[in-house]
Order: sequence, then structure tokens, then C-alpha cells
Amino acid sequence: MNSSNTRNRYPTVDIDDYIGQHHGSHFLYTYRSVKKFYYRLDAVHLDIEFLKICRAKDIIPSFLWFKTANNDLSSSPVYKACQLKLLNVEINAKRKKLNDLKIMYESSLNRLRELSSADFFEHLFEIIVSECSYLIDEKRRILNKKLLSLCPVNNSTRYYNAKVVTNLSSRVLSNEELICLANGLDYSLPPKSINSMNVASNVETFFHRITDVYQHHKKFMNEQKENEAFVESDVRVLNTKELTLASDLSSLTKSFLQRGNRCQIQKHKFDFEQQHYRKLLQKLKEDTSIIITRPDKGRGVVLMDKQDYVNKIQSILNDSSKFSSLSEDPTLARENSLKSILRKLHDQGQIKDQFYYLARPTGSNPGRLYGLPKVHKKPVSLRPVLSSIGTFNYGLGKALTHMLSDLIDNKNMIKDSSSFVKDLHALDDPLSTFKMVSFDVVNLYTNIPVDKTINIILKELYENRPVPPIIERNDLKELLTFATTKSHFLFDGKIYDQVDGVSMGSPLAPLLAEIFLQEFEKKYSSLFENLGIVYWKRYVDDTFVLLDPKFSAKKVCAELSKLHPSVKFTSQEEDAVTHKLPFLNVLIQRQEGIGFQTRIYRKPTFTGLITKWNSFVPKIYKYNTISVMVHHAIQICSSYKALHAEFQCIRKISKRNGYPSNFVDSIIKRQLNLKYEPSAPVPPTLSTDTVVFKIPYLGKESQVYGKLVTSAVAKQYPLKKVRVIYDVPDRIGRNFKNKDAVPDELKAGVVYEATCSQCNNSYIGQTCRHLKTRINEHLSDQKKFLPQSLKIPASNKKKKKNSQNPIPLYNGPITRSRTGKLPSSSIKLYKDDIDELLKQTTVKLKNEQPPVPKSAISKHYIKTHHMFTKDDFSILLMERYRYRLRISTTLTSQHRIVKATDAISGRTDLVNCYIGGTGLINCYIRVIGGTGVINCYIRVIGGTGVINCYIRVIGGTGVINCYIRVIGGTVSPGRVKYIQYIITFIIHVIQLHTTTLQNKSSCSKVGL
Repeated sequence: MNSSNTRNRYPTVDIDDYIGQHHGSHFLYTYRSVKKFYYRLDAVHLDIEFLKICRAKDIIPSFLWFKTANNDLSSSPVYKACQLKLLNVEINAKRKKLNDLKIMYESSLNRLRELSSADFFEHLFEIIVSECSYLIDEKRRILNKKLLSLCPVNNSTRYYNAKVVTNLSSRVLSNEELICLANGLDYSLPPKSINSMNVASNVETFFHRITDVYQHHKKFMNEQKENEAFVESDVRVLNTKELTLASDLSSLTKSFLQRGNRCQIQKHKFDFEQQHYRKLLQKLKEDTSIIITRPDKGRGVVLMDKQDYVNKIQSILNDSSKFSSLSEDPTLARENSLKSILRKLHDQGQIKDQFYYLARPTGSNPGRLYGLPKVHKKPVSLRPVLSSIGTFNYGLGKALTHMLSDLIDNKNMIKDSSSFVKDLHALDDPLSTFKMVSFDVVNLYTNIPVDKTINIILKELYENRPVPPIIERNDLKELLTFATTKSHFLFDGKIYDQVDGVSMGSPLAPLLAEIFLQEFEKKYSSLFENLGIVYWKRYVDDTFVLLDPKFSAKKVCAELSKLHPSVKFTSQEEDAVTHKLPFLNVLIQRQEGIGFQTRIYRKPTFTGLITKWNSFVPKIYKYNTISVMVHHAIQICSSYKALHAEFQCIRKISKRNGYPSNFVDSIIKRQLNLKYEPSAPVPPTLSTDTVVFKIPYLGKESQVYGKLVTSAVAKQYPLKKVRVIYDVPDRIGRNFKNKDAVPDELKAGVVYEATCSQCNNSYIGQTCRHLKTRINEHLSDQKKFLPQSLKIPASNKKKKKNSQNPIPLYNGPITRSRTGKLPSSSIKLYKDDIDELLKQTTVKLKNEQPPVPKSAISKHYIKTHHMFTKDDFSILLMERYRYRLRISTTLTSQHRIVKATDAISGRTDLVNCYIGGTGLINCYIRVIGGTGVINCYIRVIGGTGVINCYIRVIGGTGVINCYIRVIGGTVSPGRVKYIQYIITFIIHVIQLHTTTLQNKSSCSKVGL
């Protein structure tokens, strides 16, 4: 019965009086009990969430503040620890109460269901939900208000750092918007929901990498083909360890998704502050007249008018000596050209498989240019930055970087600031009599002479080394040219090409810059001494120099700038009074004849912003934020006074970002203990293979899930080390996109869906190439089967009229031209002549095979005559990595097939999935004994639990295959042990009869 008829039949107001008059006091008592327990259940749920948030934010509820005889005790760590223990006790008590209420609620609900009819019970339950929802919302509002009142005054949510947000736009920000943006673009909000498909893809990929099951499956299928044994393509081949791990991961993931969804819904409803932030960010996102981005240096937020932003970038691109505008996108042409070169070199054996597959481009896109405001300079300009991931030569740059990395000489290089300070303190005291100067190369990457740097590389590889590379010199030069000079990109909907300097964003650019500067130093090092330089150390384009006081730093800088037309220097000299010089993030003070003192240096662009304490990220991230700062201070500061001052600075910064003081102090203490009380050396362990497992961060649930998965893997694969990475999906910065969007048809690495517009049947596919290319392949294959009238549409081009100027007939002799070809002759035929000629002509049909449909879309057209168009295709999800893309396609296909029966089948390239999808789990056990090899397969599908066994004996070696199909749903650990027991029993029976089966070659079927 529908709800409208139920409402008309039963009253919606004064329901208690109606129940008392028509059903009696016992029924009324039961109804009120259900309503009471329903409200108390939700109320206790809210209480638990409130207490857990207090614990997570280090807030003590007011009922846990108690008086002591000594007032000083209230500020002691013992008092705080006691409060935290009591808070945990209260949470556990609430959980116990929740379980008791669930039992009483279920009991009352069952009694009410027994006493009333089905439609009346449904009507009463709707009234209970309606009446209790108002009370629950009111309680949630009260708890939210209480939570805000408990927040300390110095909490990061109330602290607004004016240095973080720089508003250069015409939009006037409200105080709430400023507070929200002052958290930084890396500030994370709790996600509203969980991407279940992403979780399934993560755990499936993780299982494949732990077990290498894909390679095992391929090897097994090949063995079966060699033995002429038929095995279905969707059979999963697992041994007992793999089966147990698959079962554990499946149950753990299912539990994680259930608990995660429930907790996220509660958190989203409860956290008023986060909801308010989302509304503010949505308004800023909808304002298309502004750009929100990060500054060029330091952490912060910058707002600019979009038109001003575009104009500043355009002024950079108008430099014709650096950039040129293109009328067409050259991506496909350049991609195909590079593919051709790599294929030729690979076929000739000049490059290895690893280099070839890393450098070979597929589904490339143009780079995307954006700008970062230089807010520390007036007027504010933009630094152009090119995002080159996914460009046609990005992989080639990475491959060449790996190949040429051994050309780097570390003699004058600075690895990092810690190693620089260590080297500085190791210098002899007399060197402290020389003054300190830093030199900076102007616009290093854009001024590198590409051709000359490539020649330096080729000379070193082919002339200076005794054994040159396998690849020919000219071929390597061509690859280097491809990786460094051919760079096009997209900005504001237009395509540009960089015509000078090393390609912006190329992974090869830092290596080329280092090689060029090292050659510069090697060539002119003899002149350094003449210029008064006694010490030279460089970090990329920043150089630290000790200079003879007799020489002028400006004159030395000018002389260095004359050595090469592409290298120009600027200089900064130490302070004449304090003898201090900032270099990298170190402030150096020279003490003449004694040595050098060092401490931490923060640039004027430092805003004081670090990861906020209330940012929704794992606690280990916050720990690492402070730990890195403390460790860096210990490494850099050369005196206890400087170290103490730096610790005070760290405490001040962390306090402004909401960190509890005891949390920071505990990290400082731990780092000092590691420095001055080193732990005992750890004995060497067996080498392990590290496998990354990515988990969406949902709070405590994700951390528990990560630990359980790590424990499950350790039991089955002790030599595999799991590295859990928590993905924080909902950061503030992800709301603002400043790069040009790639059109859908040019996106690559996608799972797409083709939906028939007539019957709504759908096909799930995947491609690593451009979606446009794959769509054209589908439609071209479909075109082969279309009727002729649809196949060749009428042309829109106008035919040329030749009636006014007829072609004159040639009546002279037919002679060959200089090319050896006969000239075309013009023969005039009338209609009667054509008809007569057709009568005398016999058409000889070619013996051609009818076309075979290659696409499932073509098969669908042949079956239904429903035609697909390019508008019927849409993108479901994107995935950069090829193997993970195949797994995502399999999971998506299975998910769609399970939910609906209108799927177009036809995929043959799906990867077997073991954790997600439809839950197909198969086991393969190989027992090597004296009588032969015994193989057993277990296939779990779902259903009634029927078990079939097939035994096949091949030849004289006694190879026995047992195929066990279990139809029954998910596999629990207990079920796994039961299946293993069955397999052991079967193997024992087979071994007893081995002597009688060895010479048989036919199949016999045995039922269990």
C-alpha cells in the first residue's frame, strides 16, 4: 500500500489518543517505547561524535574540569592526562550504552511490528522519524554551539594571519572569507563521501603487486594451452597464500567502506565549521572574474583579477624571440614522429626495452602554462610555469635524465643546506679571513645554450669515455633535441611554441643546466684564483664564494659575466658591520680567524603558514611538519643559544597554527634524544620489497584499515614491506583550477561508456590513447555494416560546371610524356553507348570475405540496427597508469553489469579481479610429489554451493589436474580452511589411485 493511501486511512496528529482508543494501553506503551529508544539511539550517537571530536581537537569538555586543592595542579601534565583518560572512559561508557539501547530498540520494534498490521506499522514509523528528527537536529545544534564555545581563543580557526592572503583583485573579501583562505590552499576538509570505485581499484592493484598474480596467471594459461587443456578465461589462479590474502583484503575493505561511509555522514552533519567553509569556497569558485593561486615563493594565497592575470601572461608570450603562436595543435604529428624514431632505434637494438617503454608517448597533450605572482616584488609580475606532465616528450626527458645522470660531477655541488653547513664548519680557520659573497645566475634555464650543451654531452660520451653508448651519436643527438627544443603548450585556448632555450617544465632541464655550469666551472676555474676566489660551492644557480678582501665583489661579478654570453651573474656581499650573509635557508656569520656561525634564515616571503592543526590530515603529517623543522634547526644551528632561539620560534609558529604546546615539546625532546643519545644499531634484516598501498584518509577508520592490511600481508608475505600512503582528497586548493582544461575528446587514459540512444544499452571501454581516436575506430568499424545510403552521405561541396567551357577532344597521336606516362585521353560517350556497353559487360565479383565486426558496438548494430554517434560516448573516470586503468575498467564493467542487465558485452582485455567486482575468487594449488604434478582450482561465484571436480590424466608422467568450482558468495577465512581440507582429501584419494590412472589419457568426471 502506498503512503498516500496510508495517510488518508490513519490520522497524522493526536496519534497517541487514536492508539489508546482503538488498540489499548499495551499497544500505546510499546509505541512510546519505540519512539523513546529511537531518539535515544541517535542522541547517544551524537554524544559519541561530540566526544570524539573533542578528543581529536585536544578539547576537554566542561564536565571533565574538576577542582583540586592546589590550583597549580590544573596546569600540570598529570591533570591533563587524567582528563584525557576520563574522556576515553566516557566514550567507552557511551558505546556500551549505545549497544544496550540497540537491543532494547530492536525488541520494542519487533513487538510493535507483531501488534500492528504492515501498513499501520509503516505509518507509525514515519511519524516516529518525523517527530524525532526535529529533536535530533536541535540536539546537534546545541552540541555544535557547545563545541564552538569550548574552542580556545588562540585556536587556529580564530587566528587570522594577514601575511597569508594577498588580495590583488577588485573583489572585496569578507572577514569570513579571509579567515577561510588564511588556512592555506593545502588545508584539508573532511570528504563528504567515499569513492568506492577508487578504493576497490587501489586494493586490487595492491593485491596484484603483492602477489604478482597477473604474471602467474599468464604462465598458467600458457601451460594449459600447451597441454591442450581448456580453461575458461575468467578462471582465477591462486595458491593458498594468495587465496587467504584475497579473502582477508575483501572482508577488511568491505568493513572499511561501511564504517567509513557511516562516520563521514555523521562528521559532515556535525561539523558546522567545515560546512561553512564549503559554502564560502563555493561562492569564490563561482566568481569567474578572479584567479586564486599560490605565490611564487613561500606559502600563501593570492587573488588576482583574471583579465589582469591573462594580460600579464600574454605580455610574456608576446616576446617573439622566445615564443610563437601556432594555428594548429602539433601534438599528434610530434608524437607520431617521436614514436617512429623510438621504434626504429628499438628494432635496431640501440635502446633497451626499459628506455623504449618509458620514452614512448601515448595519448599526449600539449603542456599547460600558468603563472605564479611574485608578490615580493613591485610591481607584481608573474613567473611562467609549464605543466609538462603528459606531453609527448615528457617520458623521453625522464628516460634521458636517468641515462645521463652519471655525467654529473659532485665536486662543487651543494646537495642540501645540512651538507653545506657541515662542509662550512670543516673549513680551516684561516679561510674565515676571506669575505663571503653569493653569486646568482640570471634566468638560468631560459638562457642555457641548448646546442652547445648537447655537444658537451656527446663529446663526453663518445670522445672522453673508453666505451661509448650503444646508441649512435647522431641518434642520441636527435633524441636530445626532441626532449629539449620542441615544446608547445596551451594558454587561454591558444597553442604556443617555445622557440628558444630549454623547454620549460622538461625533466631534462635541471640536468642540462648542471652539465653546462659544470663545464663552465671546469673551463674557467683557472681564472677564479686570479679574481681572488678561494672557495666556490654551488647549489643549482646560487653560488657561495669566499673572496679575497682586496677584490671588489661587483667587479668580480662583472668579470664573471663576461666569460660567456649566456651566463650573467648578480651578487650579494656580506654585511660590512655584522659580517652576516644569508645563503639558501642558512644565515652565516663570519668570525674572522675563528670560523663560521650558522643559524636558520627565513626569507621575507615566509608567511608563518604550516599545516594547520585542525586540517583533516593524518596526525603523522602534523608530527612530520614540526619534526622536520626541529631536525633542521638541530642540523643548522651551530650554538646552543641559536638553537634555543630557533626552538622558541618554532613554538611560536606552531602555536599560531593551532598546535598544542605539549605536542611540540614532545617532538623537540625526541629529536634531541636522537641527536645526543643515539639508539643502539639495528641488526641488518633480510631485504624486503616495498609495495605502496594508497588509502583515502577518513580519519581513524583509515589508520585502522591500513594497520590491519599491513598485518594481513605480513602473515602471508613476510618479505613484503607495505608502505601506507593516506590520500587527502579534499584540499581547499582543488576548488580553484588555473590551467586550461583539456577537451574530453583529447583526454587519454580514460574509462569511457558508450550508451545506445535507442535502447539504453551501454558498453564500457578503456583507452590509453586520445578518446577521439578510439571513438573514430568504433564508428569506422560500425560504418562497414551501414547501408550504402547511410554509408556515403551526399557531399556538401559544389560541383564545378564545365558546360560553358567543354574540354576539347584530342584527335592527334597518343605519345608518352617525359615521365613515361601516357597522357589522359578524353572519350565522349552518349547514354545509348553506355547502355549498350553495360549490356555487353560481365561484372566479375572479387572473392572477398565479408567484413568481421571488431567492435562490440558494431556487433550491437548488426543485432539491433541501432547506430552509435560520437555524442553517445562519455568519460566515467581517468587513470594515468596503464595496468591500473585495466583494473578500473574491469571493476567498472562488473559494477555496471551487476547493477543492470543492459550491458553490451564484448571486452576480451579485462584483468581478473580478486577483491572487488563480482567476487570471483579461484584457487590454484600445485603439489609436487613423486608421482606427478597435481593442480587444483577453486572458483567461487555465488549461489547454492555446488562443488564439481574434473580429473584429467595426461601421458606417462601422471600430471593430474583437479578443477573445483565452488558456487557460494564471498569466502570467509573459515570457508577457506574448509576448502583447503576438501582439496587435501581429494589429493589423498587421487594419490591412492595414481598407479591406475597414470596411463589414461581421457577425462573422467568425478562428483563430490
